[in-house]
Amino acid sequence: MSHEYDARYELERKRREELERKRAAEFSERAFREISARFSQMKNEEYDSYIPDEMGELERNMKSIANLLQTDVFEARRLCYQVQNSLDSMAFLVRSAKEEFARQERLRYEEIQRKKAEAKSKFEESFYAQLSQIKNPAIANFAVQDLENVKAKIQNEEISSEEEVVQEIKNVCEQADEKAKKWKEEKLEKEKVAILSAQIDSAIKSTEKEEFENADNKNSLINEMKTLKDSLTSESSESEITEKLNSIRSSVDDSLIDEEVRRETVKAIIKELKSQEFTVEKPQIFGTGKDSYVLIKAKKPSGKQASCKISLEGKLNYRFDKYEGMTCLKDIEKFNVDLEKIYSVKFSDERVIWENPDRLSRTQETASDTQRRNM
Repeated sequence: MSHEYDARYELERKRREELERKRAAEFSERAFREISARFSQMKNEEYDSYIPDEMGELERNMKSIANLLQTDVFEARRLCYQVQNSLDSMAFLVRSAKEEFARQERLRYEEIQRKKAEAKSKFEESFYAQLSQIKNPAIANFAVQDLENVKAKIQNEEISSEEEVVQEIKNVCEQADEKAKKWKEEKLEKEKVAILSAQIDSAIKSTEKEEFENADNKNSLINEMKTLKDSLTSESSESEITEKLNSIRSSVDDSLIDEEVRRETVKAIIKELKSQEFTVEKPQIFGTGKDSYVLIKAKKPSGKQASCKISLEGKLNYRFDKYEGMTCLKDIEKFNVDLEKIYSVKFSDERVIWENPDRLSRTQETASDTQRRNM
């Protein structure tokens, strides 16, 4: 007697959740290490001077990620995505600021030191002391003309206290800060395509490092990212592109988890077949992409056979063949029960797609002939 079944398989929900949590934790820990290394490099390259607000936010996000790794790895992963996307725009802003303001900043610093030494009043000394505290080259650049006006007030004796000098410079810096923010917005908008392209490239590199069992599936996901990159135009919505990119990243996570679920299911089936005294051949993978499946073949010394096809999408086909009598159904029942109870692999939507009672029928016919001969 032989039976062949189609079914859907799934790991116990708790085990699936454990795999999802493990995947999120592994990604987040690796991403956090990369972000931390990048942050140290940024500090060494004096990013604080050019984009102090962004560096402050990055540092706060890193502290949040470190805490979330202990409490909520899924939120840690989401924040890692957000931070990774911001790193490329930060690098672009600093490069642009250095190109536009670095030379003027060196000259400004030299002039401040010289003028401070030549100051003719305590108000002028205070003025140059305050100027030396302006560390952001962009703010210093946008404040130049207004600071000249403050200096003129001091020279014309229109300022009567050091506190007034400090307040005047504070007001100028606040206005310059607004101009610097507008400059950053315009720069980011102008180079939006290049920045988004860099973000997608980073996601591609990250995916290339992942160890997929199915290379075709990996390549398909990378090609989706490349297609997204090719679609970029100056009219592209940053939020929509980011949402699409994060969706592909989620597909990467889902694919890797599906592969891990299948690996665990394959291992469970092999263990169960061996427990029933089958000799199991080495599993083989056939097909490509989502259509791929793992084939398991097993055989007993008596000639009884079993085979299983396990897909990535939760589909299972299994067949018990070359049996005589009802022992086939007994082995199938043990197969199903043990997989669920021992290995947490649950079947659903199970249906018979083929059965062959010939061997049973022949046995019954032989028994009947014997009975007739004995009568």
